[in-house]
Amino acid sequence: GRCREEGPRRLSGAAMAGFVRELERREGPALRLEQRAAGGVGCVVWDAALVLAKFLETGACPLARRHVLELGAGTGAVGIMAATLGANVTVTDLEELQELLRVNIEKNKHLVTGSVRAKVLKWGEDVTEFQPPPDYILMADCIYYEESLEPLLKTLKDLTGPETCVLCCYEQRTMGKNPEIERKYFELLQVDFELEKIPLDKHDEEYRSADIHIVNIHRKR
Repeated sequence: GRCREEGPRRLSGAAMAGFVRELERREGPALRLEQRAAGGVGCVVWDAALVLAKFLETGACPLARRHVLELGAGTGAVGIMAATLGANVTVTDLEELQELLRVNIEKNKHLVTGSVRAKVLKWGEDVTEFQPPPDYILMADCIYYEESLEPLLKTLKDLTGPETCVLCCYEQRTMGKNPEIERKYFELLQVDFELEKIPLDKHDEEYRSADIHIVNIHRKR
């Protein structure tokens, strides 16, 4: 069960058996998240998702009865965790991930104290059906393709109101084009948004790592 700092994938100590990932919660039974062995990036619970999900449990951001939207939800780990904390959540990703999201919502619905539903949202496209702006937007490891930066930023601008809090959690990667993509993303983001890094000592004391960052993002006044 518990994640210990060992080897290069620090936070991935939990069992992959049967591709179900268990994510312990502070209160009550663990979340059980199906993963897919094949089929692109959206199919396993990435470390940044664990860190963000466990950060939500610290209570730093009050989620009860708040409207929450998760972008690039993948397995839905972060959004489902928010729903167990009383939020009304929409987890979004591409069409091909809807079935996995629905499976995970179904598997964990007995733990949800708010609500959770899955919808298709393609970055850069119309977001009318997701209005009015949510209280929170959650993103875990959404920056790794250069071609998706502009659509993602458009979606963030279209979705956020003056009060929307965006929590972006990402693993700092040093390989290949990653540092360049990351730099460009934050540069573009700062045109319309203010960024504030959440200090490591505010992260969950166990699910944390020096190269996984959580940034609190707001529209500029």
